[in-house]
Amino acid sequence: MKEDMKRLVEDTTCVAPFPQGARRLAQFRPVADVLELAEGYLILVELPGLEREDVTLEVHGNELTLYGERKLHGNITGAAFHVLERSYGSFARRFSLPLDIDPSAVEASMKSGLLSVMVPKRPQGPRNRQINISLQD
Repeated sequence: MKEDMKRLVEDTTCVAPFPQGARRLAQFRPVADVLELAEGYLILVELPGLEREDVTLEVHGNELTLYGERKLHGNITGAAFHVLERSYGSFARRFSLPLDIDPSAVEASMKSGLLSVMVPKRPQGPRNRQINISLQD
């Protein structure tokens, strides 16, 4: 717990703009919300600074996988960073979904760095039915 508290303080403290105050490069991990609606599950993922081409989305059974890479942009060759607070690098997020989804009907769209994924539920048949009993010879 002591180490967790120390890390929390270090992660929220502003870094001095000098090489001896530099911190390690933080790994990018997009934040997400998952909502259950009557018709399915809506997954919203914040991907600031990324384009649609930077992201890959796959569904395997009841698991949705999102991966990509957030890179430094612009011509920065020979630059000396004094403060680097934004995080970069490859990322992957996996979302386990209930078995009642329809993987063939998943749809996704992206606007202004917000990825919206709609995972529809399978249509459910009637739960109650009468069963005919056949006559056996």
